[in-house]
Amino acid sequence: MTIELDQREDGELIGIILQAAGRGDFETMARTASEVSEMTRNWATHIPWDDLAALDGADGELARVVEDLTEMWEPAHLRNPVDPDEEYALDKNAYDFYRPAGRNLLTRTEDFYDWVQARRRTETWQYSRVLEAAPDSVAQITNDLGRRARGINFNSQDYLSFNTHPAIREAAARAMHDYGPHSAGSPMVLGNTRISDDLEAALGDLVGLDHVTLFPTGWAAGFGAVVGLVRQSDHILIDRLAHSCLQQGARAATRNVVRYEHLNVEAVRRHLTEIRATDSRNGILVVTDGLFSVDADWPDLVTLQRVCREHDATLLVDVAHDLGSMGPGGTGVLGMQGLLGEVDIVMGAFSKTFCSNGGFVASRSPALKQYVKMFGGSHFFSNALSPVQTAVVREAARIIRSPEGDVLRDRLFTAIHALRDELTGRGLTCMGEPSPIVPLLIGNEKLARTANRLLFDRGVLAFMVEFPVTPTGSSRFRLQVQAGHRPEEAREAARIIEGALADSRAYLSSAFGSAPR
Repeated sequence: MTIELDQREDGELIGIILQAAGRGDFETMARTASEVSEMTRNWATHIPWDDLAALDGADGELARVVEDLTEMWEPAHLRNPVDPDEEYALDKNAYDFYRPAGRNLLTRTEDFYDWVQARRRTETWQYSRVLEAAPDSVAQITNDLGRRARGINFNSQDYLSFNTHPAIREAAARAMHDYGPHSAGSPMVLGNTRISDDLEAALGDLVGLDHVTLFPTGWAAGFGAVVGLVRQSDHILIDRLAHSCLQQGARAATRNVVRYEHLNVEAVRRHLTEIRATDSRNGILVVTDGLFSVDADWPDLVTLQRVCREHDATLLVDVAHDLGSMGPGGTGVLGMQGLLGEVDIVMGAFSKTFCSNGGFVASRSPALKQYVKMFGGSHFFSNALSPVQTAVVREAARIIRSPEGDVLRDRLFTAIHALRDELTGRGLTCMGEPSPIVPLLIGNEKLARTANRLLFDRGVLAFMVEFPVTPTGSSRFRLQVQAGHRPEEAREAARIIEGALADSRAYLSSAFGSAPR
């Protein structure tokens, strides 16, 4: 009922704005726009609600705004009917199904499934697409309806383009020949091979820490490190945007969890002071990412590590996205801030730059290594990385440290700057700092899902991020750049994205409010 009331009220207000525009009465337009509801403002972010008084007719901007407003609030009987599936698919968010009610754990999942099916039918479901061939800077994929598309690929986590590198493929083939495809067991039993030891040494050299433990996935490394070290009476301070494996590990390890404001070192200092004022006996783990995967920014690790030591707390940094692809010699944010060998615990994943599954935890302490191996369940009770995966990561680490690694990082950042410059030059908003992740902020989920559907057909493969990865109302495209992307490909993709967003706004404006209820 609230939504319908807001729409009627906004309809009246927009009618007044349109009449005032016809008279050239910009003061009335601006005054009336200030009363439009936040819901409509959030939905129609392309309308300059706060700047209507500044529209003087130059460059046709006033005419475009009047056209958009007229399209949005045209009488319902004049609009085209909307597909009920599409209305349902676009109006709901995963958050609406996050807390289902009912005693039957099986049947209470059905409403969510109905919504997913509606999104599949309308091709607004961005998940579970499949590759038809090895992904490169261009890829061929198939969606849930079996439709195939080929396009510029910003949907793969292969920052240095190792997936097609001859030396990487040769390393995989050699390991297959020498050891076969099978991981023979848990690394605590007989899952490791001689090349596992070589890989641990190479990773230790890369992050400046001697004692490295391998895990079968990056998720397992983050979760295992936290639950292996922290007990119920201990405390965890974690950046509210840290990776899911760390968040879920924190909740599993202790109820004493504080999710602090993103990147706010002073908030960490304040929380540590408060905890130590009442608890001098138990441990505190402070958790952050190196490069954050949806905002593309990073913390001041120098200050954060110092603050931790001042309060006898331990710092864990997840370098999954930056290690190998950024920093001097591929040392990531740690190398950029002069912290190699200085952070208490470093963990990472091989799925972004190292062309394989798997992850690791590193520290200066042999005792910590042995403890996490024994009590981090995802190491002890999972089969080890296969020999092929291990060999691929070891070869990737070698190239990352070589002069060729510097060349690849230079190519990667040339493509990154081309993409960011072209997007921002077209008036779009790139978040964060230049890195292999280029988050393009959209906000409204309807707009992002509709644009994502158009991009599939127009030859740009991008991952649309929404809840539960981001809060509702802050959707974005996470564009992941590779060394193999040519600058002209990046610029072409930006042009296509701008067009898809413009066409999506026009489509949603024509359909808004016309669907049967």
